[in-house]
Amino acid sequence: MLLPHVPLFRGTIFPVEELLENEDITRKDWPAYSSDLNLIEHLWDALGRCIAARLYHPENTQHFKQMMIEEWARLPQEMLYQLVLSMRRRCQATIVVRGGHIPY
Repeated sequence: MLLPHVPLFRGTIFPVEELLENEDITRKDWPAYSSDLNLIEHLWDALGRCIAARLYHPENTQHFKQMMIEEWARLPQEMLYQLVLSMRRRCQATIVVRGGHIPY
């Protein structure tokens, strides 16, 4: 059994779904709680926006991988630093709303 995975970008989930089906792996529904505390989601979002802003789209998987590596290297260190520093505020806000949505 596998917990739901999060697609990196639209369109990338189909190969994963096909693999799960071919391997007869069952997915379990698992609602997301406090996703605002998952900093990697914010990084994936930033990376996705960088890829989408490019003038051309990837032609194949290898090209997509290369674009990801290039854009990852361009992410500002200050953004990463600020994400880490925001964790205390995020945790406090999540406690206040008892695990509900917070404005991050």
